[in-house]
Amino acid sequence: MPADKSIAVIILNFFASDDTVHCVNSVLSELWAEVFLVDNSVDETETENLMVLFGDNSAVKIFFPQENLGFAAGVNFGLREAQRAGYKKFLVLNNDTVLMQGSGPILTDALEHYPSSLISPTINWNGKRLGGMYYHRYLGLISSTGVSFNWGWFYYLTGCALAFDESLLERAGYFDESFFMYGEDVEFCYRVIKSGCELVTLSQQLVFHAGSKSSRQGSLFYEYQVLRGHFLLTFKFCGSPLKCLISFSGKSLTLFVRALKRSLCYRSPVPLLAWFLAPFLMKVRCKM
Repeated sequence: MPADKSIAVIILNFFASDDTVHCVNSVLSELWAEVFLVDNSVDETETENLMVLFGDNSAVKIFFPQENLGFAAGVNFGLREAQRAGYKKFLVLNNDTVLMQGSGPILTDALEHYPSSLISPTINWNGKRLGGMYYHRYLGLISSTGVSFNWGWFYYLTGCALAFDESLLERAGYFDESFFMYGEDVEFCYRVIKSGCELVTLSQQLVFHAGSKSSRQGSLFYEYQVLRGHFLLTFKFCGSPLKCLISFSGKSLTLFVRALKRSLCYRSPVPLLAWFLAPFLMKVRCKM
């Protein structure tokens, strides 16, 4: 492990250098850490912006893949680079987040006290307090509050801020790269639980999250990737063919209702089109 740093912070950028610089600055002011910044933009102007902002900063390593890797593969790329550099403790942050004042020591202590665990602080999501969430594996429903019955529900941590050590990766593995964007945090938490590791939610609000800026709600990219994530989760959670059929059928119905409501809300057929396309693997990418 590098002698002067203890935590590697993995941040992805996608045409959002203005947000990324605030995120990186908050990290460097709160943590004795090195930032591994993976740029998914594949754009010369964005590359130039990032090099101007961070090129002379020895605490920031920037990587420019030849294609948009998506969230899961992008995070895995950053994690492997950090491991090659000798790091054993990691923090994955969305680039539209900032660490709040005083968060550094709490996160550092949590990584010490909860080895082989997946740790998330409570998030200040545009003024709303957000901890872990509940996902229904057969219906694709998501709830931010506790549920009155356990059938089909399980607890997971949102992927915008996750801390863990190398031993958790050894037991649970990396993020599932069959997810391009959305749903990978749910699957990862499920696998962490199955591996016998613990999910830890810190009660303190340590991270401010501005909300999803890397995609536009109502666009084909957003609608397709969200629905695609739900359908992929069907086959990640349900081992038997019968359970997969029940889950796929249940999600098809609830997600159709969701798509219909969103089509009416946006006065656009795009959400319904995305529902039809979501079961099929297609290269739907966000264009800037």
